[in-house]
Amino acid sequence: ATLRTLPAELAGWNAVDIPMELDVADMLRADANVQRAYIHPLGFVVYVYVGYYGTARGGTPEHTPEMCYPAQGWQIDETGSVAIGGNGGFMARELVVEKEGERRLVHFWYRTQAKTGIQSTAALRWSHLQARLFAGRGDGALVRLDAPIEDDDIDAARQKLLAMDRALESALATVWPTESPSGSGAS
Repeated sequence: ATLRTLPAELAGWNAVDIPMELDVADMLRADANVQRAYIHPLGFVVYVYVGYYGTARGGTPEHTPEMCYPAQGWQIDETGSVAIGGNGGFMARELVVEKEGERRLVHFWYRTQAKTGIQSTAALRWSHLQARLFAGRGDGALVRLDAPIEDDDIDAARQKLLAMDRALESALATVWPTESPSGSGAS
């Protein structure tokens, strides 16, 4: 499996790939980047980014949304956590960001082959330690979604993200990269 085979249609939303600028890809240093806009038939848009870091790369991103949004000129107005999928679901971090009058709601989390809904890089590193001991691999990914906040309606943006959060997480489980037990690379 490979992240590049992430379905272009999720829960009725259709994807348009967004090319990543070379300098951004160089800064992120991920083994695989997927960047898309998923568009709902009613015209809603959710932007999706998944950055995969294999075991050899340490499985942990160097640049997190709390760093990247401000570096791109966005101000973080609110931070918190949100439950995705109810019982048996997972948790995600939630940010409200603003730049030049545009506001967006952001959901992000980290995942490994065995666990999702990891909310910090420290917890991700702990998961890697356990995975290396028991499974011989320590890969991981940053999963980030954001949606425009229109008419100051954060709840409407949250509902769009929650629908896509669940669909994306289910799809990621089916396309998660396969690594050799030594962590010598993803296929």
